[in-house]
Amino acid sequence: MMRSSIDASSGFFVFRSLVWLTLLGIAVQFFLAGLTVFGGGAGWEVHAATGGALALPILIVFAMTLRGVLARFRGFASLLLGGYLVQVTLAALGDGLPMLGALHPVNGLAMGLVAFVLVGRIRQRRP
Repeated sequence: MMRSSIDASSGFFVFRSLVWLTLLGIAVQFFLAGLTVFGGGAGWEVHAATGGALALPILIVFAMTLRGVLARFRGFASLLLGGYLVQVTLAALGDGLPMLGALHPVNGLAMGLVAFVLVGRIRQRRP
């Protein structure tokens, strides 16, 4: 019994840490985009690479909600994963369809909001 309690506790810690990492990563994305727009950044390549790296914590967060006590967070994890897929699609289509590309930062803001709300929900519902 004690072992499963320790496993659940460490799993919750990993989950919470990955959600915080995702929120921080989204904030860094806005910073990198702003830095590039105003001429001080390393270019869009760093923004794209960082965005690609965000796939890993988002996928793990979603996967962790498929079982156990973390299942209660599946709705927000699904929104985060869906938002990420939309984000990648908007970035890919943005050059050819500027109206869709313009939605890329709006979707990023929505993803940040979902991650922020998820952090709050995690703080309220500790297992």
